[in-house]
Amino acid sequence: MTEDKPTNGKEQATFWIGVAVLIGFALLVVYMLSLLASSETTWSRALYVFAGVEAIAFAAAGYFFGREVHRGQAEMAEWRARQAEQQRQQWCERALQTEAKGQSLSTAAQLMAGPHPELSPLASWPKNSFPASPSL
Repeated sequence: MTEDKPTNGKEQATFWIGVAVLIGFALLVVYMLSLLASSETTWSRALYVFAGVEAIAFAAAGYFFGREVHRGQAEMAEWRARQAEQQRQQWCERALQTEAKGQSLSTAAQLMAGPHPELSPLASWPKNSFPASPSL
């Protein structure tokens, strides 16, 4: 598994900005608690600012939690893609081997049908099934 630390400069900046936003939000919550005994006007204005900062803080929290949730899904998708690519390569190799065997069979059937005209219908089957150059 990969480490949890950000690797490039952009990710590090995003990480530290998110940490700063969450710390700032925590400080704002403490400040809001200190305003509980203040006037209605002061409380309403502080609550208005708090709502805007809260949205930004929740976005930062979503970044941290969402990153962890989707990491597992992304790793599983990458694993599946690697498995599918390996399987595709195996099937391609198998198809090439089968085509080579079919062309060998076609050549052998034609050689055997040369001196024996009665085998001519039998020799035409591999020739039609495995042409010398595949049509795409």
